[in-house]
Amino acid sequence: MSYDGIVMRAVTLELNENLQGARIDKIFQPSKNELYLNLRQTGHTYRLLLSVLAQEAGVYLTSRPSINPTTPPHFCMLLRKHLEGGRITNVCQNSLERIIEITCDVINDWGEPAQRKLIIEIMGKHSNIILLDPATDRIIDAIHRISPSISRYRQVLPGLSYQTPPPQEKLIPWEVEQEVFYDKLLSYSLSQTLYKAILSSFIGLGPQTVEEIIYRSGLSSSLSIEYCGEYELNKLWLAFNQFAKAIKGGDFSPEIVFLDKKPLTFSALALTHYSSHFRQSFPSMNEAVDKYYNFKKETNQFQQKKNDLNQVIKKETERCEKKAGLQLNTISEAKNSDHYRLWGELLTANLYALKPGKEAQVNNFYTEEGQTEIIPLEEHLTVLENAQRYFNKYRKAKNAAQKAQPQYEETLAELNYLFSLATSLENVDILSEIEEIKDELREAGYIKTIISKKSKVKPSTPEATIPLKLLLDGWDIYVGRNNKQNDQLVTRISKPEDLWLHTKDIPGSHVIIKSQGNTSIPENILEKAALLAAYHSKARSSANVPVDYTLRKYVWKIKGAKPGMVHYESQRTIYVTPNKVIIDSLLESI
Repeated sequence: MSYDGIVMRAVTLELNENLQGARIDKIFQPSKNELYLNLRQTGHTYRLLLSVLAQEAGVYLTSRPSINPTTPPHFCMLLRKHLEGGRITNVCQNSLERIIEITCDVINDWGEPAQRKLIIEIMGKHSNIILLDPATDRIIDAIHRISPSISRYRQVLPGLSYQTPPPQEKLIPWEVEQEVFYDKLLSYSLSQTLYKAILSSFIGLGPQTVEEIIYRSGLSSSLSIEYCGEYELNKLWLAFNQFAKAIKGGDFSPEIVFLDKKPLTFSALALTHYSSHFRQSFPSMNEAVDKYYNFKKETNQFQQKKNDLNQVIKKETERCEKKAGLQLNTISEAKNSDHYRLWGELLTANLYALKPGKEAQVNNFYTEEGQTEIIPLEEHLTVLENAQRYFNKYRKAKNAAQKAQPQYEETLAELNYLFSLATSLENVDILSEIEEIKDELREAGYIKTIISKKSKVKPSTPEATIPLKLLLDGWDIYVGRNNKQNDQLVTRISKPEDLWLHTKDIPGSHVIIKSQGNTSIPENILEKAALLAAYHSKARSSANVPVDYTLRKYVWKIKGAKPGMVHYESQRTIYVTPNKVIIDSLLESI
């Protein structure tokens, strides 16, 4: 991704063409780094996004709705005072610097015509939005104030004169002659690569643009200047000059490069060093940038929500594992407590022959050899009291084990449920499924529901998503992608004569092959369904995954069981190895 000077030039030319004369209707600031300007033009409405987020800094028209805070931030209120109701007269970029200036005609506090200027500086983590009075060239305010403690060279504070960022000592591509181009490259060390030399010499060219120029010249980006003669330099000049003319004339070809169906980068000029299969053209640069950042924002939100739920599941899993360990210790102690009963019985049988002390040596009449048993004693207790103490220890251990055993089984069931949630969350690929898992965690009590005292309205339950449905060689196959979908399959979608599949003793999805009456299910369909079950399970990356299958009539839910938890019988087992290429081909039948 590169919002470089060339992308900014393409965006600016489009903005200036579309927004001249547009009225600023509303201004919103949903976060400390983003501003939305709702604009009205004859026959059109636009939403202009100004972002100074380090990784998403840019200016472009967007279709993304803005979420407005209850109380607008100070800078937003200031912009509303100075700009709302005004009209945009010009949008420009100085050379190929990453600075956009938006000039507006407004009415000042005295009811007189005036001008205001919004300056958007796109410089990574140093990006800023500054409101300026062009009549005095003084700063009214900025979204990020820069005090002397932050920068000695350049302060951005209300009342100060505006200073442009330090200029880049680079050449403007379309102003460079061929000889100057040669001299500039040859001024570098002979060991310098062409890529670094061009990137350091010309303003507005980002890394991917330089890669494209070198690619079109037929040379390698790692080629050193030392190995460049007149022939190589001439080829490089022709490719460079072609780019320079396109940039100057605004002859852009906006596109996004996709990898695995996900946007990888965007560009104002065609990136032919990527295959055409990975590139998608757009009618405008604004649309391409908006598409790219919308996807990135959705992906970040998706990943953040997924991480949050993972933390909840991880915390609860650790709690259950700790509890199960303590319960198992209690059960183990009970299994090893039989010697307490034995010692009590031996002490009781030998009361007449024993005296208080540190230990008692008695014959164990339960063994054929009658071997001697050494029994520790409490000196301050009588022999009878010691015997009673051992009987009490035995009873206490047995009682604790009787209580711990069902508790341990409940904890194991809860762990299995949590593992199934973790597997479902790992395999989700859409936001609605994350919301469904979140709702399931809330219903199970793992996430607390916070109800506002004012509204006293519980959060709405997201609408249940439907299981995945595939048609393979005329057979309907359903795949549940989370516990609620698994419940739908077992309780609503499937019939007793359908075939049910699930990985053996491994958390994963339920899979249903719909019955076709008396027609038996072909082996290849059974294998494909088993592959889907194995792939949508915790054993996705394993080999020879066991998958149980049985008729749906042999699968049942126990009353009170958590979503997705079932018992089954009369099963058979098939072993399969999930393969992503095969799975992708199967999923194409959706």
